[in-house]
Amino acid sequence: AGRWRRPRGCPTPPWSRPFDADACAILQQVVSSFLIVAPEPLSGKTAVAVALGQRFKDAGRTVALARLAGDGHADADAGLYAGLAFNDRRRPGPVEPQDAGTDADVTLIEAPAGDARGLAESLPARALVVAAYAHPLPADLPSFCGALADSCAGIVITRVPRRRLEATRAAAQSAIGGGARLVALIPEDRTLAAPSLSAIAEALDAEATFPDSTREDVIDRPIISSISTDPAQGYFARHAPNAVIVRGDKPDQQLGALNAGGPCRIVPGGRPVVSYVKDRAEEEEIPILGTPYDTVAAVQRLEALYAATPFSGLAKVERAAQLAGELDISSLD
Repeated sequence: AGRWRRPRGCPTPPWSRPFDADACAILQQVVSSFLIVAPEPLSGKTAVAVALGQRFKDAGRTVALARLAGDGHADADAGLYAGLAFNDRRRPGPVEPQDAGTDADVTLIEAPAGDARGLAESLPARALVVAAYAHPLPADLPSFCGALADSCAGIVITRVPRRRLEATRAAAQSAIGGGARLVALIPEDRTLAAPSLSAIAEALDAEATFPDSTREDVIDRPIISSISTDPAQGYFARHAPNAVIVRGDKPDQQLGALNAGGPCRIVPGGRPVVSYVKDRAEEEEIPILGTPYDTVAAVQRLEALYAATPFSGLAKVERAAQLAGELDISSLD
């Protein structure tokens, strides 16, 4: 028998049309899922997910962010993702692994901290490892990445002091060798490290008066009021703080801070705020946090919050987006 030929006018079947191969290649290139993992909690997974999401969105991709259930931060992180304008597939709460996939061009799935081998094996996603800066780098970082095997897409190191960027890059590349790619170093940042107003109120066991709209305000420039008799308006104006710690028996200093425009008062010592200062603060919607701790104890509790609270609030989202340029998404395609 001779070679079979398709009758004239008979359409080519879809599985043999040449442009379908191109379409499949494009689809494979564009549709990607990443599992954001970390050996330790509070390493910066959420900040990296937000920065990556913004970066992919700026590149014209549709983006979905999801938070896996399983730890104490899952609800708050899922709520944050649900409010992001660039999240094209919003979910009201944490999801289970089997429900994490989406039809977006890029799906970013944040996992609880800890061993991620099971998730990496069960999800059709590449793992992106996030580690907080330490000197020297964590000794178990290479083994954590190695356990993820071929699913490890790379490493992001967060909170790197700017003076240590190049040294950290060299140390990371030496430590991980050819086992994983160093995707980015995210510099240490005051805004990302700072706690929110609500976190401070909780840590100080404060009797707080502030509008709901200020709960997630970032407090990254607190100062202690001077002990002089001068109202210190010039002092406040020079340092431009966003929180002033001022004793309850110093109403002149409290008024000086109000006049200088400082947006938050922390009043230690358990003393009530005098009525005219309180009325003025309420009129201008300036938060007041009255705490039973003395000044030293209040400052110690406040200090312990820096780089130790979950990612939250619009200010941190905006700052993470500004730092998104540090992430080379071309290496993730």
